[in-house]
Amino acid sequence: MNKKQLEIIYSIGSVALLTVLFILVHQTMQQHQEYGFMGALVAFIIITSLVGLKINQME
Repeated sequence: MNKKQLEIIYSIGSVALLTVLFILVHQTMQQHQEYGFMGALVAFIIITSLVGLKINQME
């Protein structure tokens, strides 16, 4: 696989992960959903950044 294909796959996967995290937060954290949504967003940003750095290091 080349870098462009990996980038597309990781992008779709990270958006799917964010959607799943939002659904889990909505179902499990009824009292403090805002904290769960912020945590899911932070996890999404960290994962996306790490994947981007990893793809950038590939030759």
